Amino acid sequence: MPALEPNTLSRRRLAELLAEARARTVLLVSSLTEDRMQLQPDDAVKPVLRELEQLVRFEQQWLAEGSGKEGAVNPISDVGSYDAWFDAMVEVRQRSLERLDCVDDQASPLSVEHRCRLLLEHEYRRGEAILETLQLLSDYRAPRRTTLPRGRRLADPGIMARFPGGTIPVGAPAPGWPDEDPIRQVELRPFWIDVMPVTNGDFITFMAAGGYMTSDFWSDEGWSWVRGEQIRMPRHWFWDEGSWWTRWMDRSMPLDLTCPVACVSCYEAEAFARFVGKRLLTEVEWEAAASWDPETQGRRLYPWGNMLPSPNVANLDQLAFDTAEVGAFPGNLSPIGCYGMIGDLWEWTAGVSVPNADPASADTGLLQDVPSSAAVLRGGSWATRPGAARVTARRFASPSARHLFSGFRCAHDA
Repeated sequence: MPALEPNTLSRRRLAELLAEARARTVLLVSSLTEDRMQLQPDDAVKPVLRELEQLVRFEQQWLAEGSGKEGAVNPISDVGSYDAWFDAMVEVRQRSLERLDCVDDQASPLSVEHRCRLLLEHEYRRGEAILETLQLLSDYRAPRRTTLPRGRRLADPGIMARFPGGTIPVGAPAPGWPDEDPIRQVELRPFWIDVMPVTNGDFITFMAAGGYMTSDFWSDEGWSWVRGEQIRMPRHWFWDEGSWWTRWMDRSMPLDLTCPVACVSCYEAEAFARFVGKRLLTEVEWEAAASWDPETQGRRLYPWGNMLPSPNVANLDQLAFDTAEVGAFPGNLSPIGCYGMIGDLWEWTAGVSVPNADPASADTGLLQDVPSSAAVLRGGSWATRPGAARVTARRFASPSARHLFSGFRCAHDA
């Protein structure tokens, strides 16, 4: 379960990380037939084979042949099968390993080590995108390797923590991933934030009160969407034998009311927040609550501290293929007392945003495909690799997106 160490890495360590990332990708897709690899189950996702193809093209552009923006000299053509992709992948990887011999070359404008880090981040992100596609294939046989701990009651339902406000630093240090905010100082007013994410049990209360049928809870855009799409429940929920059930990959199970509600859109999150008299957090509020310690006036790399993610602190790294019950990781605690702000599910934030990056990056494959009206999610999910999990990570999606491993928590003004 590797995370990207902040220190300079040797050629051997970079090669190990690249090999581990690729082995994980192969593990995720190894049970798929050729037909399933080429299937696009929803317009919001890409076929698995296209995601795999993008991995090789990115590696070719950023490491094996190119140095980033100028692209590869001889980009690979479209692959028509997994075997063709595997052959291309092996060839490109061999050239990449040869480039690692230049890992200590300080004359390069963009070091080989930095390009390796970008390559790893890209593969981690594409792995999560592959899992989002696979979640829509109900017959996918998930290679489960992790058993999640049981939840525990760490706080009373609905309890909130107060952020005192002030001038604080937010954003990622350079060089980071291009769609992350640069480090800057922001002024925040005090606010209250849910200690726990919204659970399935909480959301059933919203549904039972007619939440999907009451326009007062919805924005104009959200109400138009929910009526037009006839949405009545979170994605992957279904009613059977007198109770709610849900599905993760190939496993259906009775709905666990103590797990965070998953695969909901930003519109649904906003509607629930209005139902309980609250709102969604802004991006800056989310990052402040996850990282800033008002007592020490210091900033953490992760909600729990500066230690790299581990299986004991957060539900990350894909192989659980499920969310944990709320309270299962008591050490996943932010400075002001919020649980689970990284792991299990990405969390929707309020407002519309775009990547804060040089427009020249748009043709390099580094930026996400961002819809014209994008909402932002923060944190990370069970499908996020540890090397891509941090308090500054951002995901962009349409406010109506429900294919993501997404949840939310609420806030209100102090």
